[in-house]
Amino acid sequence: MNEIVAYASTEAVIADLAAKYKDAVFDVTVPDGMAEAKAAYKDINAHSITLEAARVSEKATSLAYGKFVDSEAKRIAEKLDALRLPIKSQIETETKRAEREREEKVQAEIARIAAEEKARRDAEEARMASERAEIARQQEAIRKAEAESRAKIEAEERAARMVREEADRIARQTREAEEARAKTARDAEEARLRAEREALDKARREQEERERAERLAAEQAAATLRLAQEAKERAERKAANDLTDARGMLATFVERYGKHREFADVVRAIQTYQKRKAA
Repeated sequence: MNEIVAYASTEAVIADLAAKYKDAVFDVTVPDGMAEAKAAYKDINAHSITLEAARVSEKATSLAYGKFVDSEAKRIAEKLDALRLPIKSQIETETKRAEREREEKVQAEIARIAAEEKARRDAEEARMASERAEIARQQEAIRKAEAESRAKIEAEERAARMVREEADRIARQTREAEEARAKTARDAEEARLRAEREALDKARREQEERERAERLAAEQAAATLRLAQEAKERAERKAANDLTDARGMLATFVERYGKHREFADVVRAIQTYQKRKAA
C-alpha cells in the first residue's frame, strides 16, 4: 500500500508524543495539575488538527480525480452507445416480434383447451342433470307408491274398525235383549197365576228367540274376528312386499349408480344397511 505523504509529518511525532504522554496521570484536582493536563491535550490535539486538514485536502484531490474518471468514461461510453444501441434496437425488435408470435400461439392454444374443457364440462353437467332428473322421477314414484300403500292400509283399518263397531252394536243389542228377556221373565212370573199356560207359551217363544239371537251374535262375532284376521294378514303381506321392493330398489340403485363419486356417501349408507340386515 502506498504511503500518504501528507500524513508523514504527523505520524513522525507520534513516537515523541507517546514517550511524553503515554500512561501519564495528571493531578487535575489542583490548578497546576489541571494546567499540565490541558497543555498536554493541546499539544496532542494540534497534531490531530493537522492530520484532519491533510485528510480533507487529500480527499478533495481524490474526489476531483474520481469525477474526471467518471466523465471520461461517460464520454467514451456515449460513443460506444452510438454504435451499440441501433444494433440492440434491431435485435430487440425481432426478438419481441418472435416472442409476441409465440405468446399469441400460446394464448390460442390456451383458448382452445379452455373451449374443449368447457364443452366437456357442459356435456358432463347435462348428463348429470339427466341422471338427477331420473332419480327425482324414481323418488316421486316411490313416494306415490308409499302414499298409495298408506291409503290402502288406512282403508283396511277403517273397515276393521267398522267391523268392530258392528260387533259392538250387535253385542249391545244382545245385552239389551237379555235385559228385556229378564224383564219379560219377571213380568211372566207375575202373570203366571193369571195365565200359566199363556206364560209358559210366551216363555218358550222367548227362549227360542233368545237362542236364535245368541246364535246370530256368535256367528256375527266369528265373522268379525275372521275379517279382522284377514285384514291383519293382508297388511302384514303388504308390509313384507313393500320391504322387499324397497330393498330391491336399493340394490338397483347401488348397481346402476355405485360408480359415480357423487353418490358415494349414499352407496356406502345403503351397503352398510344391507350388511346389517344380512347379519
